[in-house]
Amino acid sequence: MTKRKPVTQAAKKEYANKSMRFNRFLLFRYMTAIFFFVNLYWTILSLSQWTWAGLIPIALLIVDGLILIEQTQKYWQQSNRLLVTKIGYWLQFGVNLIAILFILIGQQATLIPFMNQSGRGILLGLFTVGMMACLFIQRKAWLIEHDRDKYFTYLTTFETQGGTVNGFRK
Repeated sequence: MTKRKPVTQAAKKEYANKSMRFNRFLLFRYMTAIFFFVNLYWTILSLSQWTWAGLIPIALLIVDGLILIEQTQKYWQQSNRLLVTKIGYWLQFGVNLIAILFILIGQQATLIPFMNQSGRGILLGLFTVGMMACLFIQRKAWLIEHDRDKYFTYLTTFETQGGTVNGFRK
């Protein structure tokens, strides 16, 4: 049987701080997972009627993977810089905007060959929601990079009070 080393209070505090800083980026991880699975679904459905446009969701899947890698690195590299995340969400925004334009000019089959004209309204709604989500993420990224997000205030309070918030130890 191996003996465990006693965990010191300083080690607990360091772990709590690291975890809280990592959780500051939680929304990015969830939104990226949603976009990843939407793009995966788009890719799979595009395989049934393959065109060059099928490469678009594949490229977005790669971008989503890069975003997830950047977000995972935030656990070990305590930085509020989100370059890959911002670029990735601008790319997703651009694709959604182009898709909306293609739908409005009646060329949706070019990008989404598996949907017929009766699905135009649904596609317009989904791409619009996707664009709004991208803009929301961009705003959140800007706030984090400039330390103006609410979670940063919570973090600084936690750290200045010695690992407690409102008198409760985390």
